[in-house]
Amino acid sequence: MAIQVNVSSFRKVKDDDETYTAFTVDVWVSGIHHVIEKRYSEFEKLHQMLKKVAKTPEFPPKKVLKWNPKVLEQRRVGLDAYFQGLLDQETLPHALLLFLEADSANNTIEFMQAADQKTTHQPVIVLDTSIYLQNKTDDSLPNIITEGVLVGLYSPRSVDFTR
Repeated sequence: MAIQVNVSSFRKVKDDDETYTAFTVDVWVSGIHHVIEKRYSEFEKLHQMLKKVAKTPEFPPKKVLKWNPKVLEQRRVGLDAYFQGLLDQETLPHALLLFLEADSANNTIEFMQAADQKTTHQPVIVLDTSIYLQNKTDDSLPNIITEGVLVGLYSPRSVDFTR
């Protein structure tokens, strides 16, 4: 499964009495794109889980000035770099796939039964494969490749190719 992740942006979210920053994460799984939004605390929980089971890259630290746009941009860049480091690993932890909503259970494509499948295109070229099994003896020109191989392999004398 090919996965690409990009932490593309952030936005301030006001939910009742609470205000927080949500980071937008673009996820491509085998060419299929979806977008998720996560809070920094969710990234932090993921990091705590992953560092127990795998080697993790450096996680961007929490800073006091969390509403400063410059700090938020640095955090976004840090989170993006964190994911690139995670995706460089040979095997991806299941917790990461769940976090990205990219686990194989949710992205399984159900194929039709072979009997139900029908060809949706018309053949363009039809080749008669039996022509390759027939010997053509009516050629007026000698088969120089076959003769050259036979002479090269079975000739008792050396052949001078410079003539």
